Amino acid sequence: MKKRILIVDDDIMTLKILKKYLDEKYDVVTENAGYRFIEKMGSYDADLILLDIEMPVVNGLEAFDRVINNPALKDTPVVFLSGVSNPNLVRELMSKGAAGYLVKTIPKSELLSRIEKIFNEAGKREDIPEVLILDNDINNLKTMRDSLTAEGYKVKGVRTSVEAVDYIRDHHPNLFIIGHDSSGVDPQAVYDSIAELIRNERVISLVMEENFFTSELIDRVKEALSTQ
Repeated sequence: MKKRILIVDDDIMTLKILKKYLDEKYDVVTENAGYRFIEKMGSYDADLILLDIEMPVVNGLEAFDRVINNPALKDTPVVFLSGVSNPNLVRELMSKGAAGYLVKTIPKSELLSRIEKIFNEAGKREDIPEVLILDNDINNLKTMRDSLTAEGYKVKGVRTSVEAVDYIRDHHPNLFIIGHDSSGVDPQAVYDSIAELIRNERVISLVMEENFFTSELIDRVKEALSTQ
């Protein structure tokens, strides 16, 4: 099945040119207004979004803020389109999580190459296991997070079970570590209270009855993930 690319731009000529460039390889849909993109945001089912910066009513920067705060879209690569090159703006957008920045006059061959590279990089990130850690002790949390990040895992740390439940529902991590310090609640009791959610979301759990770090932690995580 072809990847779907959504192009959002108020310039009809730009939409036609980019769609023509991409149509042979991708399923391309277009939208010519930022505000309509916001209204229909969840209906496009796009694998990548090409988003114009300068649009009336709702510009690309405003639309991007909505995308990254939408749990269903936050992992969809967004590539900005502009009529001119702006290095300072590029740095700002990339720091916020944009997947790229393209000048609208980009040649077809370079456009296809850049998009293919973005899809390849996104695919590699999806293959990296994500670990959610619940621990109320900020030092324990930081130590575990740093150890796992150094091993190449994607890691999210939370300090309450409410945060953990919300994150599991929205992001479906591969592994959920319930730390020794769970706001005064026994780690096993924390697991028991949300066990149904964990099973339904098919998240592997690791209950820590004691603190352990570095090599032992890494070994336990690798062993747990190997059962997935």
